Amino acid sequence: MSQFISKQHLLSWLGQLMENRHLVAPARVDGLILFKEVGRVEDIVFDYENTTLSPKEWFFPKTETLFYVERKDGKVELLPPEIEKETVIFGIRPCDARGITILDLPYLADPADTFYRQHREKTAMVGLSCLTACPECFCESMGSGPQDTAGLDIMLTEVKDGYLVEILTEKGKSLLSEGLLSTADLPKPKAPKTAAVPSEGVVQKMRQAFDSAYWSRVADRCIHCNVCAYVCPTCYCFDVRDYTDKGRTERVRSWESCQSPGFTKIAGGHDPRANKGARMRQRFGHKLLYFPEQFGPLHCVGCGRCVRSCPVNIDIREIIEDVQKMGAPK
Repeated sequence: MSQFISKQHLLSWLGQLMENRHLVAPARVDGLILFKEVGRVEDIVFDYENTTLSPKEWFFPKTETLFYVERKDGKVELLPPEIEKETVIFGIRPCDARGITILDLPYLADPADTFYRQHREKTAMVGLSCLTACPECFCESMGSGPQDTAGLDIMLTEVKDGYLVEILTEKGKSLLSEGLLSTADLPKPKAPKTAAVPSEGVVQKMRQAFDSAYWSRVADRCIHCNVCAYVCPTCYCFDVRDYTDKGRTERVRSWESCQSPGFTKIAGGHDPRANKGARMRQRFGHKLLYFPEQFGPLHCVGCGRCVRSCPVNIDIREIIEDVQKMGAPK
């Protein structure tokens, strides 16, 4: 027997969550499906394969004030912003939940990023398992899967007239009242198959292909649009700038990309990655070599967003296959 919630009770529960929390869920915005804060359950989209952007920005915002500096009476005071209201993110797919757990590795490592930690502590994640897979999805090859519950507080799987419910953490248990649940003798729908990508052993092969001219050939297509980084659930490059107005200074962190010309330029003007090939190698080296060497998992969840979004068809699945061939013994 499994725990079950009817569609009517689910909508009622989501309405209750809005009363004292931010509720973030998939919604239609100018023809796209995006995670946004919703004020009505009628705005939530339930029937979708995956959102255009991941929910990463609710933990690592596109632009975020780190602190304010105020000078009063000859004294300097730092004023960090506080995150007060709790948030529930509803409708996260397993690949995106894995993306957040991957971001945890650098951002919660000692010393932890203060604001990321606040977002994580004050946010609960309610997942929706995948009943279909996009053509570009390859999450199983990246260590996840369409019904993977890792990183979630509650997992819902759609069945006839409602959803099977898996409460996975104490945070999830505190969110969902047992009074809304019943039991049902319903089988979990079969998970869809995703594309197979030969990821096993790719870290060693990336090291062997480090000096290859291959990276420059791939980079010839790149137009520095940075869309691959912005749609990615795990990319976390950022820039920091100060803005001063009327004696108050605001330090702001904003998304950036290792593909941007000048991103690694240092004082004096030297840029260790001045050419496109070096920057292209850095992008895939971070995902398939440096990050797994430091933290363990590959820095990719197989959501396929970068594959769909790249205007010049640079495809991480093809990169992995090419690197495996380059590193193969002759």
